[in-house]
Amino acid sequence: MNTTTTPAAVPAAHTESELIQSLCTTGRYSTPQVGRRIGLSRLVGRWDGWVYMRVARIISSGSTAAKRGRHTPAVWRKESEDLIQIMEAAGGALEVSGMEDALAHNGPVVYISNHMGMLETFFLPAICMAHSDVSFVVKQSLLEYPLFGNLLGATEPIALTRQDPRADLKMVMTRGQELLKAGRSIVIFPQATRAATFSPRQFNSLGAKLAARTGVPIVPLALKTDFMRVGKVVRDFGSLDRDLKIHFRFAPPIVPPYNSREAHQAVIEFIRTTLPGWGGCIDEG
Repeated sequence: MNTTTTPAAVPAAHTESELIQSLCTTGRYSTPQVGRRIGLSRLVGRWDGWVYMRVARIISSGSTAAKRGRHTPAVWRKESEDLIQIMEAAGGALEVSGMEDALAHNGPVVYISNHMGMLETFFLPAICMAHSDVSFVVKQSLLEYPLFGNLLGATEPIALTRQDPRADLKMVMTRGQELLKAGRSIVIFPQATRAATFSPRQFNSLGAKLAARTGVPIVPLALKTDFMRVGKVVRDFGSLDRDLKIHFRFAPPIVPPYNSREAHQAVIEFIRTTLPGWGGCIDEG
């Protein structure tokens, strides 16, 4: 399967933060050990309530910007970087690797990933925008959340009901092709629901079909984000487990021409073989 890419210049606007600088120069990023709790006491930095108050402030500010028509991709990237810094200050350790090959590709891509929780929705805008602007395939219900729905709705998402597979397929193919042709990359989580355990049989081929239909590369992505657990009261905002590192690993792009079925299996195999090295679980049943 062809994975050859050609170097592309990284936009100057994407070289502002330490995160973006590291990704653009090495394709990697690791949370610095110094300053994991930027300007905060150890006690306050480990209080989950403090973390979520800061998260809520960013979401509220983004919602206001969206209502005023001022929520640009640059604003979204900055919000995502701020969320990463909040989690790092609270004791989270982020490890991103393998992005150098995606950055070398000039043009939009389709990122296909497993899905554990809300944390990747927070982090991936900043990480992926080291390469290009990005849109997410999301559940329609997320757009109905107070504040966060306004923010997310301003990012040009592709919203699916998860109730009508045929209608969802049409939406992804139609809107996805429009966004890709406009130069915007797409992140898709093909699982039916978020889960700490990766189940290949529940990982549909929607992302591979979209990429093949449009003729753009596929970038497989394996992630482990159970640092932020599923909540007991609010599912999207659970307790933080500071013993668990936050991982994102990108595979080299699968570039056209390719068979969508084979590409889909290659994504599954990348995730299946990557997760166990981080202590992740695979459901082979």
